[in-house]
Amino acid sequence: EQRLECVDLVLSCLFGALRFDTLGFVTKERFEALMPPLINLLEDPECGPAAAGLARVDDLLAPALAQLAVAVQAGTGSDLLWKPLNRRLLNLFADASPRVRAGAIGCARAVVEKVGDEYVTLIPETVPALVEALEDADEEVEARARDLTSKIEDLLGESLNDYLVAS
Repeated sequence: EQRLECVDLVLSCLFGALRFDTLGFVTKERFEALMPPLINLLEDPECGPAAAGLARVDDLLAPALAQLAVAVQAGTGSDLLWKPLNRRLLNLFADASPRVRAGAIGCARAVVEKVGDEYVTLIPETVPALVEALEDADEEVEARARDLTSKIEDLLGESLNDYLVAS
């Protein structure tokens, strides 16, 4: 219980620090130091979605990851580091645990929502993982995949159906 509270506080503080970063604090090196442990929280058996629930991921981890994506672009002037972040999340779409898959999809949705139109460059690598998630046996995973698909379609202004069938 104390570990969960500590993780919650750290994620809240990190989100606030990233949200109000006007000095370009997040460099490539800082991003590379922060991103892996944040994503690893999705798989953590003690404080990840399997133990702590998806609400904690949706309320704390997903916003922190999304804000990290925004901050690294502001700090480096580039969105190139979004690719490893996106790839790590997409890999978790195929995790053995449905809670991890659902959490990863929720984090991806938060990133899409936060970075907006600039996410378009990552859609080609996202579609194959999204196709698999849309066919997931777990209802929560499938529902979150549909929600992510809808968010991406809103960005594109067109349906992904042609891309989803072709994959």
